[in-house]
Amino acid sequence: MNSLKANIINEIQKLFLKKKITVFLAITAIICFLSAFFISSIQAKLVFVALDSLSFPLMTLSIFTNVFLPLFIFMVVSELFSGEVGDRSLKLVLIRPINRLKIFTSKNAAIAVYIIINLLVVLIVSMISIMFLHQGPMIQSISQIIFAYFIDIIPAVVLSIFAAFIAQFFKSSSGALITCVLSFIGIKILSLFIKGLNNIIFTSYLNWYSIWSVGNTSFLRNINTLFMMLSYAAIFFTMGYYVFDKKEV
Repeated sequence: MNSLKANIINEIQKLFLKKKITVFLAITAIICFLSAFFISSIQAKLVFVALDSLSFPLMTLSIFTNVFLPLFIFMVVSELFSGEVGDRSLKLVLIRPINRLKIFTSKNAAIAVYIIINLLVVLIVSMISIMFLHQGPMIQSISQIIFAYFIDIIPAVVLSIFAAFIAQFFKSSSGALITCVLSFIGIKILSLFIKGLNNIIFTSYLNWYSIWSVGNTSFLRNINTLFMMLSYAAIFFTMGYYVFDKKEV
């Protein structure tokens, strides 16, 4: 357990020492911050456009989890897995006194931490940006907003484990990144044409809170969805580890 904890810390440190990772976080903050000025100017010119202290953070969350976060996840996964195979730094990790299961687990854990930090940055910046929308107090909305961001961590982590599985088949980060993006887009397109696929595919729940908050959605259905996504995570993790364990570097 100590070796797993130590390797998770090492993977997190290694991840955030990469300049592009910190740049992604900065871009995330800038996008959220600038969107506040855009929406503020729109509201000033169009009276019928109105966003309260609850709508803006949730709208930002919806856009981020469906567009930007998947791309950032694919980039990070490609760097930690395929990128290390390409630059042969994975060999240095494998010679440590730690088995491959713990290495694979620690890398996925580091990516999960990155996802949480990303969503935390979006949450903080979007809440600060509310001040620029000239809206009233948001004290009553804070718990609902925090819950929305918290619940959307789960599908994002499932997506990262799926991407980690795909990355095992590539020795370059660019190849893994392109394949992850194309796979994500392909799944989205298929869900539009295949009836019922949208209800059972994990990519449909990246903005899970928007579905959770619908009035006619029962609590039991949300629990079933949770177990479905955990099942996806278990399957992708198992397949990804199997390929990772058999890989020669």
